[in-house]
Amino acid sequence: MSQENGQPVKRKKKSPFAALLNWPLVRKLESLVFLAMFLAMPLFAFRVIDYTARQLALQNSAHDLVKDIRRAKEMSSQLNYDVTVEGRRAQGDYAIRHDYHVMESIVLPKGVFVLGEVTFKPSGLPKSAATFEVHTENRTLDVDVDAQGVVSMP
Repeated sequence: MSQENGQPVKRKKKSPFAALLNWPLVRKLESLVFLAMFLAMPLFAFRVIDYTARQLALQNSAHDLVKDIRRAKEMSSQLNYDVTVEGRRAQGDYAIRHDYHVMESIVLPKGVFVLGEVTFKPSGLPKSAATFEVHTENRTLDVDVDAQGVVSMP
């Protein structure tokens, strides 16, 4: 033992529990747990980001469909012939067409589908009321077209 100013230095006695632990192993275990938590966080974050992106794509697609239905209504009046908006699940898009001539095809984001159809007469009124379903695998939004041609998302 060393001495300071002629006084012997007293050492603390180790507890019996501390003597049983292998401290280098405990430190390695702590590091391993921290590393596992550090690596697991991005997995949860990516899941949240993916879910949010899919919901945002669904919402944006429904709003774009509303705009395109309103535009098709105006086109039928301006061009003076029937204009149809129809969802095509097999192609993953929806189309604006006159008879069998596709005037415009709007591609939807991956995983988003549109089902429904409405035809506008040259007067700007639909032939009948219609409902479009814009959906992903776990959520659906409806876009309604009433008999007067008013487009809404309830």
